[in-house]
Amino acid sequence: MKVIRWTLMSILMFSVGGITVAQARRGSLIVFIVSKRADYVVIGAESRTIDIVHDSSDDRSCKIISLGGDTLFYETGNAAIGVKGGRNWNSEGAARFVYALSQRRDASDLADAWATRALRWFGSQSRQDLERAAVPPHGSLATGGFINFDQNGNLSLHSVEISFDSAKRTLVGQPSTIAPGDIGVAGIAQDLVKEFFDRKSERAARAFGPTGASRLIAVDPERDEELVRKAIQFAIENAVGNDKRALGGDIDIAVIRKERTIEWINRKPWCSQQDGKRAAPGLGPDPVRSHTP
Repeated sequence: MKVIRWTLMSILMFSVGGITVAQARRGSLIVFIVSKRADYVVIGAESRTIDIVHDSSDDRSCKIISLGGDTLFYETGNAAIGVKGGRNWNSEGAARFVYALSQRRDASDLADAWATRALRWFGSQSRQDLERAAVPPHGSLATGGFINFDQNGNLSLHSVEISFDSAKRTLVGQPSTIAPGDIGVAGIAQDLVKEFFDRKSERAARAFGPTGASRLIAVDPERDEELVRKAIQFAIENAVGNDKRALGGDIDIAVIRKERTIEWINRKPWCSQQDGKRAAPGLGPDPVRSHTP
């Protein structure tokens, strides 16, 4: 698996000086289960984002969207950043843009194209702004993931995490994928999701349910939908500190199948409006997602 590295020193020669962050929206916990036969993926996300500049939260965010009715995109980290005197960042806008331009629309190609745009945008920011935006302990900035099936029903699931190494002054794009039968987690509170599925603590075993149900993981989409929802709810209820503040809201759940169909099990009504948005470069003037409650 290739790792994309950009050296900040060289990128900053082309950056706009004096950029001040006006708004930054951050958050997300994504959980998904890939079926053992690789014929479906169940994915879920909670709904809260934190505006780290204005110290406020929003429980109406749409962290999973449909692209073209055949591809799912999910995001974690800095979903949108608005700047004064420069161009803004928007993860979903970048995803729509690369999807619209893509010929094959393979998830791997889409993830690479999204990462290229993300690295270019974050690479144009000052070191100080990157340090403020990066989330410890690994300096994570943003993650974007794409899931779809080709015309032959073959699964393609790929994501890239963009992070900043302050000591080396380097931006890194780390690609990843998930094998059939595995459980994937992106974003914050990953330790709690692992605790839930491991069922080694009393609270996790109680939340998970009967032990025999573990045999049904990644073979029954309805059971997987329930487990994804329970895992995210477990994280919301048991998170502490900054993670506690950053998790909340309704849980959206979707199933994408090898027939290239997407079924929404749970979804906030206004999130469907995000699917129909026109493709934009992802560096537009408005970093805030608009919702109709």
